[in-house]
Amino acid sequence: MDRSGAKGDDGAVRRGEEAKEAIRTEAIEAGFDVLGFAPALLPAVEGERFTKWLDEGMHGTMEWIGRSSGGRSDASTLLPGAETVIIGAVNYHDPAWSPLPGGGRISRYAVGRDYHKVIRRFWRKAMPAIERLLPGVRGRWFVDSAPILEKAYAERAGLGWRGKHSNVIVPKKGSWFFLGGLVIDRELPADLPAADRCGTCRRCIDACPTGAIVEPYRVDSRRCISYLTIEHAGEVDHHLDEKSGDWIFGCDICQEVCPWNRFSSPCREKRFLPAEGTRRLTLNRAVRFDREAFDLFFRGTPVRRAGWERFRRAVKRAISYGKRME
Repeated sequence: MDRSGAKGDDGAVRRGEEAKEAIRTEAIEAGFDVLGFAPALLPAVEGERFTKWLDEGMHGTMEWIGRSSGGRSDASTLLPGAETVIIGAVNYHDPAWSPLPGGGRISRYAVGRDYHKVIRRFWRKAMPAIERLLPGVRGRWFVDSAPILEKAYAERAGLGWRGKHSNVIVPKKGSWFFLGGLVIDRELPADLPAADRCGTCRRCIDACPTGAIVEPYRVDSRRCISYLTIEHAGEVDHHLDEKSGDWIFGCDICQEVCPWNRFSSPCREKRFLPAEGTRRLTLNRAVRFDREAFDLFFRGTPVRRAGWERFRRAVKRAISYGKRME
């Protein structure tokens, strides 16, 4: 699209809006629940906030995060010539998901099909239509594994606002959402950024058992149960380990207490629902998994990311926790 559209060419602006709405329709048909558009370059404050978080060591042992920190607020680092980031949110909420029989909890997002693969399929499905609408367009899609501030882009694109727990809250829909984006080399009109509607609420902060939300909108990964059960390399501080309770992969506490999640509805993507085998899994069975059994049971799900040894450690801790609670 001719950049003159941003300088008062009413025809170019109209064509841009029409293309944008057509892309939104196609992406939602492909599987996204909501979709927004943001400029490829975020305000400098976003990069500065992320750099400060890194400098304070809040990424813990996730050294890979720091290796590509410089360009996370500029989508042209993913796609040279980038102009627009199209970003979508996909509901993964299963109201029926509950602790495993006999105890032990896995985060809702991890019990179904690996979301990276599902969201990539959504983009593959939508791309032919996008290429018809924008002939010659170049694009690159991403999920949370790419070096880009996807939550900041989602907020800038109007999908929602980042709650005090740092997750994106979609108005009147809640925070049980995956994010996936597409960077393109065409300029399309941006959506209006979302307004923060957390107000004075601090339920997520008060509910976190390890104190990981050190202040509103700032999470110290080193104290976060999700980080400790999925990403952390090495031994876990005994004090934090005890406070992790019966979580064996991830943690949903800050989202479970969020008032906005009373608006949540069941996901329409059935691949995010847990398999029947997962619903019946017990801690006593899980602790007996060897590496091969672990890989086979959780094949195709995010749980495999933790690895067998880390998973087994978390299961043993959850069993000990259950005995103390008896």
